[in-house]
Amino acid sequence: MGDQELLDALRRTPEQGMAALMEQYAGLVYAVVKRRLPGDLFCPADVELCAADTFSEFYLDLDKYDPGKGSIRSWLCVIARHNAQDLVRRRYRETGVIPLDGELEAAAGVVLESGLEERELRRAVLEAVRGLGEPDREIILRKYYLGERTREIAARLGLTVSNVDTRAHRAVEKLRDKLKEWG
Repeated sequence: MGDQELLDALRRTPEQGMAALMEQYAGLVYAVVKRRLPGDLFCPADVELCAADTFSEFYLDLDKYDPGKGSIRSWLCVIARHNAQDLVRRRYRETGVIPLDGELEAAAGVVLESGLEERELRRAVLEAVRGLGEPDREIILRKYYLGERTREIAARLGLTVSNVDTRAHRAVEKLRDKLKEWG
């Protein structure tokens, strides 16, 4: 079924339209979500719930969908990716665990789909972050990868807000210098 047919079905008979939409794209959405949810923190039920939320969000925001900007397939993939990223960030905030390597990239919404140069740059940044001492490493990970607010980080680490800001600024400068050294 084409995009326009799906849109017509969703508007005419929402239940049948959603059934057709899910039949056509459930596998794709499930795969997108599963790829972004680390297996050690998420069970299959979490993946299914996130995929179901993707279809719900698509239907609720149907008026925002613009066929001129992309296909239903691409729109669903974007929604699925964002929902999975949000779920990962929430889970990491709840558990207080900071992920490493591939999990870190998933938490940040970074997927190494791009070229070799970009992968090498990400690898260099992660290596430089790992080289920071504590608590600077944790501050950088929480602030820039997990998107935590400075107050949350300060409370979690037992530091003042100004101390966290200062340490973050200095750590970013160290990272910049280290990356310049590496070229």
